[in-house]
Amino acid sequence: MKILLHIGLGILLLSSFGCQEDKYNVNSLPQATTNANISDTMYIQQGIPWGDARFPQSGTFSNPQAVIVGNEPLVYVADTYNNRIVMMDIAGRVIGYSQRIQRPVALAQDKRLQLLVCAEFDTLLQGQTATFGAVYRLNLPAVNHDITRAIPRRVIWDTTLGNYATRRYTAVATLFDNSYFVARTGQKNSGTFDPDNAIILFSNNDIFQSSVTNDFTQQGTGLLSMHNVTGLATLPTGTSIEFVFAQVEVSAVVPLWKVQWVKLIAMGQTRNWASKFYPSVDGDIDLLKINRFVQPRGVALDPSGNLFVVDASTDSLYHFNSRGIESYSFGGHNDPYGRNFNQPYSVAFYDKTLFIADKGNNRICRYKLSIDMR
Repeated sequence: MKILLHIGLGILLLSSFGCQEDKYNVNSLPQATTNANISDTMYIQQGIPWGDARFPQSGTFSNPQAVIVGNEPLVYVADTYNNRIVMMDIAGRVIGYSQRIQRPVALAQDKRLQLLVCAEFDTLLQGQTATFGAVYRLNLPAVNHDITRAIPRRVIWDTTLGNYATRRYTAVATLFDNSYFVARTGQKNSGTFDPDNAIILFSNNDIFQSSVTNDFTQQGTGLLSMHNVTGLATLPTGTSIEFVFAQVEVSAVVPLWKVQWVKLIAMGQTRNWASKFYPSVDGDIDLLKINRFVQPRGVALDPSGNLFVVDASTDSLYHFNSRGIESYSFGGHNDPYGRNFNQPYSVAFYDKTLFIADKGNNRICRYKLSIDMR
């Protein structure tokens, strides 16, 4: 399918192309490993985890489901069960808390230093309280970066009852021109028109542009298939239009590749979405190994194109280079160096350091490669 792309004044117009595939049972395929690899070069934990009682300046968290490092740089944590966003300095000291945001689960920051938050809200409809998904924007520069005064402004939501009430926004990632991708999930996925499970592009002023994954196969098994998206990442530098997404199954149909890297291919005036890697071209690279992940929840890209994935089922972090080759992964249920997680849900990268939202342990952990500490 041809796609027209226009980039100008912060507005990006995109559409996508699809693929056809059969759905089949994958129960006989190899199962994902529960322990990551260990090598002499490895990630080492940095200091006391944030949220630990031994570090009171870092505060406390309740099921934190997202962490990012902003462009200031400051650290932001979606403190999900405490219904707030926590602003922290890079050393882990709390600077302030946002006004109430109900169950925030995903965060991003654009180049204007404005925050985008995927969350929920309650409203009264037909005499009953109903809960809906929403995306909020916090304009921090407008309040001199005093997060306590930043009013969460709802910019994306739908209060239509019925199947739409199950819609939730689960991930968000920004592009170089402040436009952004949002992942949406829900129960309305029969047919091809506006399925709930989608990745959607919005302009820098929150105007719908296109459903990027409109022609992806709903609940398929192959590449360019669409299930419940749990994580999104874009490159932090440059003008490349590509993203990585993580997903988990919504039915008995299990996607063979739960982490996929998608990029925009330009050929003259034609623009096509395509997987960055294909087995027929790239062979059995680590990222394309079938059933490599069980419940991938968070993804991040560093400026060099290295990909980081956290899996809430294997309690592991996976590290892939820009060619999809794995190295330095760690965690698992029996990590010999004690680098143990309990449902890690999010990962961020800054200054050679990984920041991981360890949801089940109510903490933020930091790790750095041993070769970067010399």
